[in-house]
Amino acid sequence: MNAMRLTGSAPSLRQHTITAPVPAWRHPDHVVLETCVEDVEGVRISARAGADRAELGDNLTAAGTTPSIGTIEAAIFAAAEQVEQRRAQAGAHWADKPEAAAPFGLRVMIRPRGGSFVFDSDERRTMIADVRRVVALAREMSDYTRPQRIGGPGGPLPPAVEVGFVVGVLTEEHAIDRGLLRLLVTTADGAPVTFNKAIDAARDPVEAYGDLGGLGVSHVLTAGGADTALEGADVLRGLVSTGGPRVIAAGSVRPENAAQVVERAGVREIHMRCSLPGSTPLAPQRTDEAQVRRAVEVARALPLP
Repeated sequence: MNAMRLTGSAPSLRQHTITAPVPAWRHPDHVVLETCVEDVEGVRISARAGADRAELGDNLTAAGTTPSIGTIEAAIFAAAEQVEQRRAQAGAHWADKPEAAAPFGLRVMIRPRGGSFVFDSDERRTMIADVRRVVALAREMSDYTRPQRIGGPGGPLPPAVEVGFVVGVLTEEHAIDRGLLRLLVTTADGAPVTFNKAIDAARDPVEAYGDLGGLGVSHVLTAGGADTALEGADVLRGLVSTGGPRVIAAGSVRPENAAQVVERAGVREIHMRCSLPGSTPLAPQRTDEAQVRRAVEVARALPLP
């Protein structure tokens, strides 16, 4: 793996975005699996076991808060190591193989505390500052987080790790906080932004989903306003049919019911926590590699809706 380049004046994420042709890894030919993890080990396990992405948050007992900048840096290294091993096994022409070329998606939770998704002015400043710091870190770690330009007619090689963000912000009236969300998306500087399950706490999740379409959000994590993805499957299917941000089904999704969720909701992406057996809600949430591997096998075997 190349040494990390520390380039404080590196070009922005937006300038590095590949626009033409759209690389195959941005449109996978399988149901995407995103894990929910609490530590660097969870990121490493998820990447090694074949998951497409991991949402990294601290304090999952409070539904996730912003991890430390050190944790994020270590997570990028851990994911990149696993991707490099996968590409080495694929051989010299790994860039021509979609499964090997695909970066590992690392989605960083931006949430200053647990509880409601209505934030005061201090918390809003904190969220914007956290996004700005992670964007700067991604620039510093450009050997891992940016497409690598090569000589010749070929386009840039895909990065090892695609860093993005997960946010959820509501107004006092439980509508989308459009102003804060715009600031967060702008500060993310072209990195993908997922709106989290705050949408399920909105006064009208369907209306809220429609609002997100023009705000730069790439994905929405939701159970369709219900407690579980299966209970909200009909709503999820309706959201998918509108062609807005990609819907990630979340809420008690497990390897055992993933096929049912995908079939009933019509989603192409699922999100699940794969904690070690016997984990209690108040204990640290360590990731069970065997469960991630089962989930990957299930997702890869499912036909795309």
